[in-house]
Amino acid sequence: MCALVVMLALRAPACVPPDELARRTATSRPTWRNYQEDIKAQIGATPVAQWRGTLEAAQRDGATVRVTCRLAGPWAQRRSAVPILLREPRGGIHRNQRAECRDGRVTYVFQIGEDAARAALPWIELKYPHGEKRLVLFEDGSWKVTP
Repeated sequence: MCALVVMLALRAPACVPPDELARRTATSRPTWRNYQEDIKAQIGATPVAQWRGTLEAAQRDGATVRVTCRLAGPWAQRRSAVPILLREPRGGIHRNQRAECRDGRVTYVFQIGEDAARAALPWIELKYPHGEKRLVLFEDGSWKVTP
């Protein structure tokens, strides 16, 4: 009996239907402290393991912060995006409010609040699948990968 269960599990498709994946990413609410485990539990370990991305740019405009990642693999073709988290110097932690997926890139849009927007924002920290990074912003509120 155990062998049958194992065989069925191995034959089960590892792919999550696009509508279900979109629902899971939209409802996912990971925490800063347990981000990696939260997204695997809320979205699925296989889809999260398939995420391949590199940070390309960040831009702050008042209370809005946009972070762009170049994606590879299955996520480059999907219309949904794994949520990422942003922490700003005052300690505020923000989940992206929306994600714009296009041409193998995803731009995450965060609203950091008016109080944080009025304060200096010299850096931001990001948590994303398989990584965490602190970006030091230029005076104009931007950050870009340099070749």
